[in-house]
Amino acid sequence: MSNKIEEMLKDVEELRTLVASATRKRIQDLLSQELRKMEIEVAHLQEESLLKPSEQKAKPATASTYTVILRNYSWDESDKFMKIYISLKNVQGLEKDAITTTFSKRGVQVMVKELDGKNYDLNITNLAKNINPDASYHKVKTDMLVVLLSKSEQGKWTGVTAEDVRASEARKPKMSSDDPNAGMMDLMKQMYDDGDDKMKQMLNKTWYESQQKTLRGGGNEMTMPGMDNLNL
Repeated sequence: MSNKIEEMLKDVEELRTLVASATRKRIQDLLSQELRKMEIEVAHLQEESLLKPSEQKAKPATASTYTVILRNYSWDESDKFMKIYISLKNVQGLEKDAITTTFSKRGVQVMVKELDGKNYDLNITNLAKNINPDASYHKVKTDMLVVLLSKSEQGKWTGVTAEDVRASEARKPKMSSDDPNAGMMDLMKQMYDDGDDKMKQMLNKTWYESQQKTLRGGGNEMTMPGMDNLNL
C-alpha cells in the first residue's frame, strides 16, 4: 500500500470521528459530503494500485458516483415503532449489502450505495426519544426503504426528532387550567394570529357581540389581547 493511500485512510478515520462528534446538522452534512468524496478517492487509488501499468492505461474513464444527503422523508408511528419512509426509485433492485442501517440510542444512519450512479445518506442524531438499537431494522419495498425504530418505551412521539416534537408542542393551543376564561382567550388570540381574513372577521364579530352582551348584562368585561384596538 502506497504512503499516499495510508495517509488518506488516516484522514478518513479522523473525518469519521468528526462526523460522529458534530452536533450541528449543517456541519454534519458538510463533513459527510467530504467523507464520501475521500472514501471514493481512496477506493479508486486502491483499485489502481492493484492494476498493472498497461491495464491502467487501457482502463476507460468512468463517471464517479457521488453522495446525496437525504433530508426529506415521511413517517408514521405505533406504540412500539417509529417508522421512517424514504422514497428511492429502483432501490429494490440493489444487492442486500448495498443498504446499511446503523442505530444508536438517539440516532440512525441509513446508507445506500450505487443506486443509479448515486450514493444516499440519511443521518439523524437527535431522535425525539431513545430507541432500542438491537430491535431496530429496515425493510426494502418497491421504490421505498422503510426504517423501523424500536421505541425504548411505548407511547407517542409526535415527531421523529426532538425539534419536530418541540415544533408540534408550540403549535398546540395554550390553555390555562387555572383560569378557563383566560385559556379561551389565549386560544382565540392564537386563532386570530394564525387565521386568514375570513377567520379574523368572524372572530372580530364574535368578540364584539361578546362585549355588547357583557355591557348589557353589567358583568365583567372580557378582553382579548391584540384585538381590542381593531376596527370592527
